Amino acid sequence: MTLPREISAEERAEFQAKGFQRFELWLPDLRNPSMREQAIAEANRIAFADEEDNVMEWIDSLQKDIWDHEDGEDAQ
Repeated sequence: MTLPREISAEERAEFQAKGFQRFELWLPDLRNPSMREQAIAEANRIAFADEEDNVMEWIDSLQKDIWDHEDGEDAQ
């Protein structure tokens, strides 16, 4: 796999004139066995977090207070 070619000064100016900016993004290489294992472990923690930690009950308890104020019940 090769790196993408650099754009010319003219191309860069054209993109900037249209409101774009350069952005570089580095991602985990899932072909690497240790990175793949780590990504799978993190995905599993995310997938089962609400079952293990009662996160949804906590969120619901917080939202109740937030939405109660929206109805004007506590308005002064």
